[in-house]
Amino acid sequence: MISLKWNEDMCVGIEEIDTDHKQILAIIATIIDAIDNNANTEAIEKHFAALTVCATSHFKREEALMETMAFDDFIEHQKGHQEFLQQLPELKHQLLYSNNIDAAEHVSQFLYDWVIEHIFISDMDYVHAFHNETKHKISLKAIFQRTSEWLSHRINISTRVLITSVLPIIGMLLLSFIAIKDNYQQYKNMQLLENLTQIVQQVNSLTHNLQIERGLQSSYISSNYKRFSEALTAQQHKSNNEIYTFTTLLNSRKALLTEPMLIEFINSTKIDIAELIIFRSGLNNTDMTSEQMLAGYNEIIAKLLARVNRLSHIKMDAEFANNITAINAIVGLKEILSQQREIGTLLIDDDLSKYELRHSERYKQLYMQLGMQLNAIFIFNYSSTPEQQQACGQLCNIAEHKAFIDNTIEDFMIQPEVNQNSQFWFIQLTNRTDDIKIVTDKIINDLDVKTQLKLKTLEQRFYLVIIIISSIVIFNTFVFTILYHSVITPIRRITYALKQVTLGRYNQQMNECTSSDEIGAMYGAYETLRRKLLQADMSKDIIKRQQQSLLDRRKERDKYRELASRDTLTGALNRRKFNLILKQEIGFAKQDKQKLSLLLLDIDHFKNINDAYGHGGGDQVLRDFYDACFSSVKSSDIVARIGGEEFAILMPETNSTQAHIIAERVRHNISKLQVPYGADNIRLTVSIGLAQWHEHDSFNTEEFISHTDKALYQAKGEGRNCVVAASSSFK
Repeated sequence: MISLKWNEDMCVGIEEIDTDHKQILAIIATIIDAIDNNANTEAIEKHFAALTVCATSHFKREEALMETMAFDDFIEHQKGHQEFLQQLPELKHQLLYSNNIDAAEHVSQFLYDWVIEHIFISDMDYVHAFHNETKHKISLKAIFQRTSEWLSHRINISTRVLITSVLPIIGMLLLSFIAIKDNYQQYKNMQLLENLTQIVQQVNSLTHNLQIERGLQSSYISSNYKRFSEALTAQQHKSNNEIYTFTTLLNSRKALLTEPMLIEFINSTKIDIAELIIFRSGLNNTDMTSEQMLAGYNEIIAKLLARVNRLSHIKMDAEFANNITAINAIVGLKEILSQQREIGTLLIDDDLSKYELRHSERYKQLYMQLGMQLNAIFIFNYSSTPEQQQACGQLCNIAEHKAFIDNTIEDFMIQPEVNQNSQFWFIQLTNRTDDIKIVTDKIINDLDVKTQLKLKTLEQRFYLVIIIISSIVIFNTFVFTILYHSVITPIRRITYALKQVTLGRYNQQMNECTSSDEIGAMYGAYETLRRKLLQADMSKDIIKRQQQSLLDRRKERDKYRELASRDTLTGALNRRKFNLILKQEIGFAKQDKQKLSLLLLDIDHFKNINDAYGHGGGDQVLRDFYDACFSSVKSSDIVARIGGEEFAILMPETNSTQAHIIAERVRHNISKLQVPYGADNIRLTVSIGLAQWHEHDSFNTEEFISHTDKALYQAKGEGRNCVVAASSSFK
């Protein structure tokens, strides 16, 4: 007998809730006493009604309290309340209409378990949260405590330990990522500069050869195609090689670059090279004047140098951007000097007097180009490094360069006519441009060396950072793993041991922990609990053995009852058990106004099967017939053998229409059945009578079976292998 009493341990600290619990506990105790004393139906109905009213009121009060405090598991609690209220009518029905002692014990045990679980587990959850809500005040300490409790509620301890250890590593990795990103950006800039340096160097080489070719072409035309022929042919061959080399460089770089401005430069420069090739192929036209030839060369060379100048706008380190600007300036100086050389050559070949010379348009162009040269030198000196200025020397000195040009013009144009030799003028300025070319190549080479050194330094720094980061991560991971397991492993052991205790296993000892911290205290508390439970468990052992003995005898009795209720051949319920169940289901149908249908089945020509195959074949047919019927109906339907070849199927909560569908399915499945016996397969058919119980018929067990049996005989009379439904009223 289960005993329920209120004690102070059940108090949750909220007066209204505790009052409800006392009332519910008292009502459940009354119901359990009524079950033990075999109380009548009226008393049971009264107690369950009181429990329903009290529980409904209590649940509403609890749910209102949960809503005010925004309890997280409110929906789950509400669902549990509704499920309990829905189960009460089922428990009452089971208690009132079942003569089984086990059913009464089940109801008692269910109510006992529910009230204990509801008070000690379910309600304690939200009550604990309620007390915490009322105790907390708005303060820095309270906010800190609430935050820590929120984290402990949302994030498990292993994750919190992991976060505590990983956060510093993440911070370090973030800083390292920034350093690596910066290093990578510098590396990309250096790679870009390396490509720019190679392109500028190749443009410088190409334009230098074109400048020489332009000068020779100018001299060649001005001398009526008699002089400079061999030198021009040799120079054209060099220019062809430079054009091919430059085109190859552009094609090899385009697929490796991602900088839009550099890609646009390559595409545009290819167009310029194509125009250059077309222009040079048209120089064989002897009708072209020197001015036309110079204009063509100047336009193409100017395009190339202008495109190179625009490359300095690409985003890169300021120091290297200045280097590109300085190189472009000195390359531009060389181009302007080359143009001055060609104009001077033409001017000398014009064989003008001093007055005509000084007032000629070409003479003015010479000094305009001198101003452009001095501006290029200024830009170079402004953008270049001291080392680059030292490498350029007097060539990049504004005063010295101005004096050189003035003296050269004086010597070859203003002096007596014997010195006015265009070839000497050409050689003088060509030497100057060659010197500038040498300086330009040196500056570009120095920049390329500096770029390669910077790339190597950045690569080494990158690998060093990766090694340091990897070492720190590996070390921190190792330390974290040790610390993590030093905290989590003992907690997992205690958790596992406590789970074993909940399963009634008390053999998990915790004596190996010697630490004096919180984990050591948890180990000690667990060990004390284990011993107390072991002591209590041993005191109950004798009672359990007695209860087990009683349970074994009850199971043995139920086993014999079950065997007595079954047909030994087929395993179907026998007629006696079927009649008891039919009587019980008719009672349920009367009380709950439910539908109830009955099928009576008779194997057609079963005597012929016995005569043909003997009793062995007949027994096999009966077994397979039952299996086919059982697999064709609902799990709630009852299949019984009530005679030799006669079977009955009882269908609770099933009307005649539904029963007719199931009967046809049974008939169809039986007609398809082949019973293997020896070398033969026995084929069957079945006749089925169907009847539905109706409240106004007031059938008892025998009358209901007789009513259905008439339908079965009608099915046999109509040729067998069919289903016939009885009329709705008993006559």
